[in-house]
Amino acid sequence: MTEEKAIEIRRINKGKRLNIKGGIVLDGFPSTGLVNAIASECLIRSIGTELVAVLDSPYFPPVSIINNYVPQYPARIYVNEGLKVSFFISELNIDMSIQKAVAKTILEWTIDNECRLIISAEGIVSPAASHHDGESSTISNGDNKYYNKGESKNDSKDVIVNENISKPEEVFAVSSTLSAARIIKEYENHFTHLRSGSVTGIPAILLNEGTLRNLDVIVFLVNALKDIPDFRAAAIVSQAVSRVIPNLSCDIGSLFIEAELIGNKIKNVRDNQARLSYIG
Repeated sequence: MTEEKAIEIRRINKGKRLNIKGGIVLDGFPSTGLVNAIASECLIRSIGTELVAVLDSPYFPPVSIINNYVPQYPARIYVNEGLKVSFFISELNIDMSIQKAVAKTILEWTIDNECRLIISAEGIVSPAASHHDGESSTISNGDNKYYNKGESKNDSKDVIVNENISKPEEVFAVSSTLSAARIIKEYENHFTHLRSGSVTGIPAILLNEGTLRNLDVIVFLVNALKDIPDFRAAAIVSQAVSRVIPNLSCDIGSLFIEAELIGNKIKNVRDNQARLSYIG
C-alpha cells in the first residue's frame, strides 16, 4: 500500500454535503503533553460538533474507543458547520513511520473542503530555555522570501531546539505562509512569532507542506510536561486557538474537572496499543 493510501477517510453519511468552505481545521493528534488531543476535546465538548468521518488504516492498532456505550474508531473527524470548524481527534500514539501520511490526510481534507487555515500545536520540554532577539525572520516558499519587513527586533525570538519557553504562560507561534504570519502579527500581544528553532512530528509536516502548497498553517508551541497529560498546557493552547477563532471557546473549568477522565482514557488506549504491539 502506498503512503498516500495508508489512511482512508470513511464518511459517516456519504449523502450529506458539508459546507465548511473558508473554515479552519484543527489537528488534535496527540503531541508532547497530549496538548493537541486534550485541547481539541475540550473545544469539541464546549461548542458541540457532529462526527462526520473516521480515519482507518492497516497501520492503526485494532482498538475501539467506548464512549457513552458507543464504540468508536480511535481516529475521527468532527465538524461544527455553523462555525466552519473541523477537528481531527485521536487517542492513538502515532508512530513516526505513518506521521507523514496522517499529516497529508489532514492537508487533503483541508484542500478538498476549501478550508483556509490549519491550526496545530506542540509541547516543548526541557529544563531551561534560551532565546534571543534578532533580525526579522525569513521563511522560504519556492523562490520567494517573505516576512514582515517592518518588524522590530523585539517582535520575534529564537528558540533553541527542544528547549522550554522562558515563561510558562508564553506561547510561540510558527507560520507556513505570509498570510498566516499576518494572523500571528495581529495577535502579537498574545503570541510570540518564532524566529528560528525546530518543530517535529505531524505539526512539522503540516508546516512544511503548507509552505510548499501555499496553504496557511499555524503551530502553537507551549511549555509542556513530558510523558503525562498536561492540562495546563492544553488550556493555554485552547485559549490561543480561541483568539484566532473568536466564536470558538473552551470551558477551561470543565477541562480541569474532566482532566482525570480524559487522561485515563488516553492512557488506557495507549496501554492497549503497547500491549498489542508487544504481542505482535
